[in-house]
Amino acid sequence: NINANYIFIVQKSHYEKYSLQHTLNLIAPNCKIIQVDGMTEGAACTTLLAKEIINNDQPLLIANSDQYLDWDSNQFMYSMIGDEIDGGILTFPSCHPKWSYAKLCDKGFVTEVAEKKVISEYATVGVYYFRKGSDYVSGAEQMIKKDIRTNNEFYVCPVYNQCIYNGGKYKIFNINESSMWGLGTPEDLAYFLQNHETHRPQRELQRN
Repeated sequence: NINANYIFIVQKSHYEKYSLQHTLNLIAPNCKIIQVDGMTEGAACTTLLAKEIINNDQPLLIANSDQYLDWDSNQFMYSMIGDEIDGGILTFPSCHPKWSYAKLCDKGFVTEVAEKKVISEYATVGVYYFRKGSDYVSGAEQMIKKDIRTNNEFYVCPVYNQCIYNGGKYKIFNINESSMWGLGTPEDLAYFLQNHETHRPQRELQRN
């Protein structure tokens, strides 16, 4: 397994209501927990609350909390680390405009990402890898300074556009559509609870 330092960013009200200090330390002993009191201007702003911890040359993996994955995270990480790239995006096949998308060049590298806009067949899962945390921080801060928003929010995925503009090289790692379960709405959660166990796929990962 790959060792990691875990950072959880949670709502202060949830931290208190659900005893998250105890629960999250059971999941990831000695993890760091950052509390958010209220809403931010988007997920990119939320992640930057951890700037003092992630603004360095260490690898950074950002994962949304509103999906469930049947996958092998080690295989993804070994794929990312094994190539001379600056990071990568976990993707799955889709054409629904509720997702973000990554567009590739002929050599298989990401040339553009778009939030809530279908620009390719590769939808992003919500797992984002950067070889250096500082690349993400600088890209996110540039995006915010340029006021590049989607639905009036600063999302994480569009940070890759800034990093690509800065000369970064990024690829995707594609998994089966049946491996990704969205939990972002009550309807998605209900569908997951009703169908997951009966449709659990084999952990077959397709490297792109």
